[in-house]
Amino acid sequence: MKFRDFEAKNHIFMSPVKTALATPKTGFITEELIKYYERKAKGGVGAIILEPISVLKSGKEHPKQVMLDTDEHIEGLKKLVDTLHKYDTKLIVHLNHAGRVANPKASEVVKSSSAVKCPSTGVTPEELTLDEIKELIQAFKENAERAQKAGADGIEIQFGHGYIVHQFYSERLNKRDDEYGKDKFKFAREVLSAVKEVTNIPLILRISGSEFVEGGITDEHLTKIFALAEEFGVSIIHVGWGNACDSAPWYYNHMSLPTDIMDNRLKEIRKLTKIPIIAVGRMQIDERYKKLVDDGTIDGVVFGRQLIIDPDFPNKILSNSDDFVRCGGCLQGCLANVKAGKPINCIANPEVHSEFVVEKIPEKKKVAIIGAGPAGLFAGTYLSKKGYEVTIYEKNDYAGGQWVLAYRAPGKIYMKDTLEDIIRKTEKSVEIKYNTEVTPEMLKKENYDIIIVATGAKPFVPPIPGLTDYITGFDFFDGKKVEGKNVLVIGGGLIGLEAAEALVNEGKNVTVVELMEEVGKGMEVVASKLFQKNYAPKINIYTKTMVKEIKGKEVIVEKIGEGITSLGEFDDIVVTAGTKPVNELYEKLKEEFNNVYVIGDANKVGQIVDAISSAKELAEQL
Repeated sequence: MKFRDFEAKNHIFMSPVKTALATPKTGFITEELIKYYERKAKGGVGAIILEPISVLKSGKEHPKQVMLDTDEHIEGLKKLVDTLHKYDTKLIVHLNHAGRVANPKASEVVKSSSAVKCPSTGVTPEELTLDEIKELIQAFKENAERAQKAGADGIEIQFGHGYIVHQFYSERLNKRDDEYGKDKFKFAREVLSAVKEVTNIPLILRISGSEFVEGGITDEHLTKIFALAEEFGVSIIHVGWGNACDSAPWYYNHMSLPTDIMDNRLKEIRKLTKIPIIAVGRMQIDERYKKLVDDGTIDGVVFGRQLIIDPDFPNKILSNSDDFVRCGGCLQGCLANVKAGKPINCIANPEVHSEFVVEKIPEKKKVAIIGAGPAGLFAGTYLSKKGYEVTIYEKNDYAGGQWVLAYRAPGKIYMKDTLEDIIRKTEKSVEIKYNTEVTPEMLKKENYDIIIVATGAKPFVPPIPGLTDYITGFDFFDGKKVEGKNVLVIGGGLIGLEAAEALVNEGKNVTVVELMEEVGKGMEVVASKLFQKNYAPKINIYTKTMVKEIKGKEVIVEKIGEGITSLGEFDDIVVTAGTKPVNELYEKLKEEFNNVYVIGDANKVGQIVDAISSAKELAEQL
């Protein structure tokens, strides 16, 4: 398919998602990174836009960011290009400099067009000098030249999302009174001119369709960008959303955000330019990509996290298969891991770094899995791939375990898509027996060779004197109503805050008590920012506080370092003080059977990604 002078085998692109798979500090491409992108190429994507390359060390966002700032980096990039070309997948090099978004722990000194503080990092950058601006433009030029030498099929320059080029043409961020302040598009023009001077491969510009902030990007800005794009022969406009400093939830496209506002904005942008448009932002949701391509709003679609959870998604949708797993947009395994300095991961795909190897088993064995939560479902799927005869037993009339409760929290409904797809895939190869309580006698009768216990976790209720009338967070998200007006939530972790959000939406007066110094442990960073902005001001939050006693409706607490006091009376109490493994059955079974294993929360309480990883590891061993 042709996009002006850029051609690919189909209209599907992969967005530049950071992976933290390059070498620390130096940013060389590793074998692990090549394998990661090769897996995406195998899945049928037409073109991969490589994760952001910082043209100078001063513009890095994390220590393991890919670099192309020396000739020594060309060899690794060429190897990646050659690998992807085996699958007829094109590679586009994405060039950027973070400017005020730069990570002070990874960059030398944070620099920008002007000294305007970045809210997401808390850092106020130094203003670039004229000599430093020249050095920066030269860096874009040299990086682009190296990309072409490595055989890249195109170059994408970051023109949006609050990064360096954007920082120059934004009136909100550029406060200079020199030539780069008077002509705010001077820097953008000089970057494009420098890149075109040394390259003849297709050029792409990535922009923000909207920043969703006051004083953000306007149609006037976009019109000037599109005029520059025409002048310099740009092949594609790549539309994303938000601003990394000021509107991170939109930049990372959190699952709680509406999609119609993006679609309507794309239709408006379509009227401003004839240059081919590709767009990103949870495009798999409700098959938005089909509608937008079919009506001519966009010419191609860009997937990021969707190709992490399911690398084969392009091949599947191109062949009209529905055997895919949709990304719910939770950001827990991808963004959270990279921000923590760990390699990119996914809560619903434990094969991001190592594919499950299907080895022939010498004889077919019968396997019983007790529990159809995430760990049980994945263990069943993997063992069936190896040829085992697997039956999953579930005491409820539904599968999913705690995942079912998770998507009932405010703004998390799209996690239901992911779970439904996982269950559907599992049921194609594994028998799931619902409404079934497992007993040792039943297992003996069926003569199972292997028994796997995946019974999950249950709420922990602290032994507080007088705590008799309450519901747990599990109860709340399972549908139990809170009738009273004033509600106390004991525990300010992930489940506690999600319950508090839901209660606020119901019009309740909510108080959260947390023993730790801050609430939100285990909450993904963007979700945490949304909580702080939208819900925290409406909730009474007490940290470093322990509930000591309940006297009727009165709640007595101890504030660490301040003493004991009363919080007043509450109509209802929701306990979200953590969970503990449900492993009584495992302890019983291992006394009567030889091959008994325990996985997921039943073994050790963790997150979804921990549960499914333990399932994969056990399936590989058996």
